[in-house]
Amino acid sequence: MSAILNAKKAAERKLSSLLPAVPIAYEGVKFTAPENSLYLRTQFQMQTPDDPVIGDNYYRERMAFQVFVVDVLNKGTAVAIAKAEEIRALFKKGSTMQEAGTNIYILNTPQIAGAMPTADRLVVPVIINLVVEVYE
Repeated sequence: MSAILNAKKAAERKLSSLLPAVPIAYEGVKFTAPENSLYLRTQFQMQTPDDPVIGDNYYRERMAFQVFVVDVLNKGTAVAIAKAEEIRALFKKGSTMQEAGTNIYILNTPQIAGAMPTADRLVVPVIINLVVEVYE
């Protein structure tokens, strides 16, 4: 399995360990959003890999694991921001995840990117930067 897929699997598994459990809409998987409660939506954004050495035997895969805390409108932002803080604590700076021999590092504190209302929901993005060392 590729380093990217290993990182995706590890990050999704870690997010699913969040307690109390919250429904999660995983990228590319059919999901019916609950009408009157909070849920999470995930997205992976691939970034330009780092090539810190000459040669083709090593590089660092960089990606952002974006977790969107999605809540109902017109009840304030406290619940959604509190859930975003729980996610940030789960993926704290200095954490390492492992999947199929791949090490995935969280080298920065995850960013809580504010609260944004949409037509029918309040969305609070949490951006978790992941780094994977790839040896070929």
